[in-house]
Amino acid sequence: MEIVEVPLDLLREAPWNPNEADEGTLRRLGASLERFGVVVPLVVRSVGDAYEVLSGNQRLKVLRGQGPTTAPCVEIQADDARARLLAQALNRVHGEDDLNRKAALVKDILAAMSAEEAAAVLPDTAEALRGLASIREANAASLAEQVSGWAAVERAKAESGLHVTSFSLSAAQKDAVERAVGLMLPRLGTTHDPNRRGIALAEVCREWAAGCGYAPGPSGHRPRRRRAVSPQPTPGGDSDG
Repeated sequence: MEIVEVPLDLLREAPWNPNEADEGTLRRLGASLERFGVVVPLVVRSVGDAYEVLSGNQRLKVLRGQGPTTAPCVEIQADDARARLLAQALNRVHGEDDLNRKAALVKDILAAMSAEEAAAVLPDTAEALRGLASIREANAASLAEQVSGWAAVERAKAESGLHVTSFSLSAAQKDAVERAVGLMLPRLGTTHDPNRRGIALAEVCREWAAGCGYAPGPSGHRPRRRRAVSPQPTPGGDSDG
């Protein structure tokens, strides 16, 4: 089939499309499109004087906000029933990853870029990617444990509705975050939750907000700053941040 460039203003999202994407997924999709472009053409059919998108509705949403004026498309001829059937087939029929091959692939990716950079495009967290990359280095005794731990993290994400939030940090800022999380981890006590680092970071933020937030000041005056609360005793008493 021929791939043609179709103006975005002629493309219409299918109103019956059941596929939805949250903000995190759209952000990763946008990062992928910015880095690689549209490598998989949209699948469309002619409807009146426009084109209905059967596969690629989320890509179309992201492209509209990125500036391109056209998108590569493959046009097919299909009635309503066949159009819907094809859309579901393209969105839902997938194979399953072989874990060893995926681990080897992720290891190769992380040899060229950081886990955080890869996680900006992939649906996996940076922590999950690092865990996958280490699986092939494990001995037989620890392989099952590592796979189980990785699966537990992914299962907890799905069951708890965890969200991946990305921040751009300098090396010094990253060190500060890591140090704060490291100080908080021992205070969590015994927990089997695989998201310990996320819990620790949230606790650091809650304590800071409670002890060093900004209380509303008198009307007409700037807010007054509260005193900082250190996560551990410091020589010479408390310090003001």
